[in-house]
Amino acid sequence: MTVAVSGGSELSPEYIIEEILSLYRNIRNLPDEEILYGPSDRNEELFRKLDALITLDIENDTAWEILQKKELDPVFADISRFRNLYTVKLETEHANEILASDSPWASLEQFYFYENYLKLVRTEYEGLGLSPGDRVFFLGSGPLPLTLIVFFRQHGVKSTGIEQDSGRAGLSKRVLKKLGLSEAVTIVNGNHFSLNGKDLSLKPEAGIKALMIAAQAEPKKEIFERLLEVMPVGSRVSCRIYEKGFRKLLNRDCLLDLPEGFEEHKRVQPEPPVYNTVVFLEKKR
Repeated sequence: MTVAVSGGSELSPEYIIEEILSLYRNIRNLPDEEILYGPSDRNEELFRKLDALITLDIENDTAWEILQKKELDPVFADISRFRNLYTVKLETEHANEILASDSPWASLEQFYFYENYLKLVRTEYEGLGLSPGDRVFFLGSGPLPLTLIVFFRQHGVKSTGIEQDSGRAGLSKRVLKKLGLSEAVTIVNGNHFSLNGKDLSLKPEAGIKALMIAAQAEPKKEIFERLLEVMPVGSRVSCRIYEKGFRKLLNRDCLLDLPEGFEEHKRVQPEPPVYNTVVFLEKKR
């Protein structure tokens, strides 16, 4: 499959759908284990083609027209599955490279998405009104907790990452130890149900200023229902979503409606190299 942009808006929905189906035919029969642990060359090529596809310069209305086609739902679900798993593969491989390196910080900076994270974290730092010494929670920290590493290294913000996969949580702890960040960044093996009112207290002694939700943390509706139960009024939340143009393919139903009990304060659209829109919310009741 070759994704070529010719004048951006000149791309027809029919052409884009054929590109999607071409990618899907190469992905649909790949088992999860093969994506996570199989040979890299072919899957890397598919991953790069998918990145080219989701960053096509097309109008939001055209993207939405395609994404509303119910017959393509299984196709979108499988493509999203592939990207999520391959991202975990990339993070896992790079985490292991850091562990094996004599220069772990230099190795960290070579990560495929490193520059994306520098800009994305600055957006969240400013949007949440954070200061050095603050602490945040991050739901969905993964095997390489780059968000949390950058938050401390660039802005002095401490954090607790929550990761539901025990193997990935353990790997991220070893990476943090290698980087000398085990005191500034802690990792908990759990999910949104692991959170309670004490964790998210806004009292000064608790020191928790905000909770952030990763783009891949799912299901979003269930997560927000849990937060509505345990978060005190006034709590701040940031949520990464894929919203601009064809990036919606990666989470088409995320935050189409504002979660009940939360008020949106700001929505920051991505600028290259960032893919994520960041939505800033506050619990109102």
